[in-house]
Amino acid sequence: MISKSLFKIIAICSFIIGAIIGVFPLIPALIGLAFFVVMFGIAPFMLIYLKKLNILKTIEMEESLVIGAISGAVALLGFTAVYFPIAFILQLIFKIQSFIWIKVLFVNIGFLIPMIILIALTSALLNAFSGFLTAYFYQYFQTKK
Repeated sequence: MISKSLFKIIAICSFIIGAIIGVFPLIPALIGLAFFVVMFGIAPFMLIYLKKLNILKTIEMEESLVIGAISGAVALLGFTAVYFPIAFILQLIFKIQSFIWIKVLFVNIGFLIPMIILIALTSALLNAFSGFLTAYFYQYFQTKK
C-alpha cells in the first residue's frame, strides 16, 4: 500500500503539474490539449517520474491505480486553482468572449464547487485507467527483455 510520504510526494507533484498546466489554457487554442493532458496524462507521467527517482521499485498494477487516481484528482484541483481565477480576472479586465462562462460560474458559486468535485472524480477515474495501462505496458515490456 502507499505510505504517507509517498502520498505527500504524489499530491504535491501532481498539484504543481496541474497548476503549471492550468496556465496554458489561457491561450484559447490550447484549452483542449491542456484539459486532455490533465484528464489522461498525469498518471503516466507520475509513474514514470517516481520510477525514475527510484521511489517506486516496481510499478505494480494496484499501486498504479491508486497513484493514478490520486494524481488525477489533485492535478485537476491544481489546474482549477490556477485557471479559474486568472481566466476570471482576464474576463473582467478585457471582456474576452471565450472566458465569459467563467464569470457565470463565479456568480453561481454553489454550482462551481460540485462541478469541480465531479470533474476531479472523473479525472481520478481516467487517470487511474491510464496509470493502469502504463503499469500493464511497463510489465509487458519488462517480461519481453
